[in-house]
Amino acid sequence: MTSQTAQSSKKEEGNEIPEKEKSSKDAPKESTIVEMNPELKQEKQEKKTPFLLRGVHIKDASQLNQLELLKELKIKYKNELERWTRRAKLFKALNFSLMVIVLLINFTQVVLFQIPSIPQDLKHSLATIFPVVGSLFITIQQKLAWQAKSSKAKKSTAVYSKLLKHIEHRIEIIEHGVVIDDVIELCNLSLLKEVEEVPAILVTY
Repeated sequence: MTSQTAQSSKKEEGNEIPEKEKSSKDAPKESTIVEMNPELKQEKQEKKTPFLLRGVHIKDASQLNQLELLKELKIKYKNELERWTRRAKLFKALNFSLMVIVLLINFTQVVLFQIPSIPQDLKHSLATIFPVVGSLFITIQQKLAWQAKSSKAKKSTAVYSKLLKHIEHRIEIIEHGVVIDDVIELCNLSLLKEVEEVPAILVTY
């Protein structure tokens, strides 16, 4: 008995793990945080930035004729303002015309059913035809989304209207002999505004 207990105690002593090893194994590993160089971080962010959302980088603007540039931008924005104004009116008129057609269909259906001289067979036929035609025009209206397109065109009109005011104001300042230094910044901001808020394609169908 004493020999068996001695052997078992030796086994237990051999299987015991030192406290230092336990503490080193159970202790959570320290996480090492390596901060990136700010310059490398900025370069990485610039690489991720889409090309269309960047402004124009100009190295030397000493030869820039600010007045001529602003006058050309004025002509461009004025043409764009007129174009988007026409589109907004067009989409609004198309959407309104479909609404009028649907209302006329419903009105005609109500009036015809109140006329006693119309045969019942014709009334039953019209009761089937008119709702189908009305729902067809409503489906076309929802599919073409002229109301939403009209809203987008109005938003584009507002963008070009604001840009045109900025351009005209700076032209007046330069013509009175004042030197300004934000023409390039204005051009870049105008470009980004167009890319972000003006739709590239907006068709009627």
